[in-house]
Amino acid sequence: MKLQRKVTQGNFSSALIGLGMIVAPLSASALTIDINTYVTGSVTAANATVATLTLTQNGNNVDFRFDNLVNNLPGGIGDDAYISQLLFSYDGTPALTSASFINFGGTQLVTSADFGINPPGKDAGYDFYLDLDYPNSAANRFTNGEFSTWTISNVVINDFLVSVSGSGPASLAMVHVQQVGAGPGGSNSVKYAGSVGTPPSQDPQNPVPEPVSLALIGIGLVGMGAARRRK
Repeated sequence: MKLQRKVTQGNFSSALIGLGMIVAPLSASALTIDINTYVTGSVTAANATVATLTLTQNGNNVDFRFDNLVNNLPGGIGDDAYISQLLFSYDGTPALTSASFINFGGTQLVTSADFGINPPGKDAGYDFYLDLDYPNSAANRFTNGEFSTWTISNVVINDFLVSVSGSGPASLAMVHVQQVGAGPGGSNSVKYAGSVGTPPSQDPQNPVPEPVSLALIGIGLVGMGAARRRK
């Protein structure tokens, strides 16, 4: 089982020492993994956001949205490209089964059978815990502008914030992009990895509540009240 150190969303503990208390970091309600860093491939490509993976806490489940943005590859080499695989991290607890993957949607549908759990071996030096395979047939490829959605049950967002080391930077997710090249029918492939980008809560088109911010404001008010009582 692959267990790596979890990534924390800011050092909230040190910020609260001045208020006379130390608390554990609070979980985010939503975040986006920006897959934008070139790792390897049969052609050298510049960094660019080729996909995003957005996680949203929904009760005891986490909702996922995976957006394909391969046309962002520079020099027109992504015009005819498609994504064949997504790999992403998980800390392994609780154990997942095919029944953990539910509520499929989007323009490119996937099923529970398309997910691999703890696959053997490494990919570009990375040992990710989960993978999602997309079709390679021309009629069913996952191309630019399409998206897939799914839900994993009985988990929290922090379960997926596992920094995985590999031949590129430590990352939370990686994609395989195929048919890369200028013009139709490119013959190259590339792999891009990514980590947490701009939270959806900061996107004015997609506001999301921020429990961390609300909690910090509340704690700050309590601290101000205590200071006034001491005076």
